[in-house]
Amino acid sequence: MQPITIKKVPSSADALKALVRADATVQWRSRRSLIMSLIVPLVFLISWKSLIPELGAANVLSICIAVGLPAMGLMGYSLSLARDRERGIFQRLRAAPIATWVIMTSRLLVQVGLILAMALVTCAFAYAVDHISIGFVSLLLILLASALGGLSFLALGQAIVAFIQGSDAVNAAARLIYFPIAIVGALGQIGLFGATVQKIVTYSPLGTTKTMLAAAMTPASFLTEPVLVAAAVTLAYGVFFATLGIRFFRWTI
Repeated sequence: MQPITIKKVPSSADALKALVRADATVQWRSRRSLIMSLIVPLVFLISWKSLIPELGAANVLSICIAVGLPAMGLMGYSLSLARDRERGIFQRLRAAPIATWVIMTSRLLVQVGLILAMALVTCAFAYAVDHISIGFVSLLLILLASALGGLSFLALGQAIVAFIQGSDAVNAAARLIYFPIAIVGALGQIGLFGATVQKIVTYSPLGTTKTMLAAAMTPASFLTEPVLVAAAVTLAYGVFFATLGIRFFRWTI
């Protein structure tokens, strides 16, 4: 009789590394959707070039980066979750000896990496096209603000998938939510819809993210009270949506 060999269960760290590598590979193979997400802030940057003398480079660049974040969190991340759930990928992963938190953390890490890449590409494009110069400290603060704001939109995408089952319905809901958040939010930030809407938009997920991004351009103002309040509100949005998204998320349909 041959001895029975017991395979070692992979540690959470090893499983996380393997899943991050696999999720990153999937994202790379879906380059079309990735490129579309990167293009969104660039389109705004080109369209709003004439507003730089009036609004200032910091405001224009911060709005453009902020508009790109919900595109990734809503139309990218949520649709990816819904499709993988329909294909039974989550069901197979949960059958493996992998902790549930490892599965979701892997996807979030990849998405945060994409968010940081989007912010870097937008800043580089702003410098090349609009000659907006950004210092090293400001760039680090922009990445920090982008990650914090991006996580709130990823949490919102998670909540959408938790309450809506089919991928087509998730796609439609994400696009429906994206329009008022991004388009109305961006135009409301510059006062096109009046002072009342502008004030409301300021405390929306996009508005608070824009506040942090604009302050990052001048590092001395990053730790002032309005920016700290914006960071706290953004974090609260993220915690609220993440709680809903995790509590009601279904691994199968």
